[in-house]
Amino acid sequence: MKIELKPETEAYIEASLNSGAFASASEFIEAAVQRQKQEEVWFEQKVIEGMKGPVTPLTKEDLDSVRDLVRKAHDRKAA
Repeated sequence: MKIELKPETEAYIEASLNSGAFASASEFIEAAVQRQKQEEVWFEQKVIEGMKGPVTPLTKEDLDSVRDLVRKAHDRKAA
């Protein structure tokens, strides 16, 4: 598989490799994909929980979680 990345994305991956956080670009991508999968599973679980349970007011933690997901999605689109 061949992928094209924006220069700033490549630089970010290179910085992660240089810091020793990842041994290779492939390892970095695998970790990113795993995080994405975990977020999707978490979100799906929350939706299912919400459909099963009683309707309750959103808590600050609920709103913070949604804001975090939106920020991450926005950052991915901006990258």
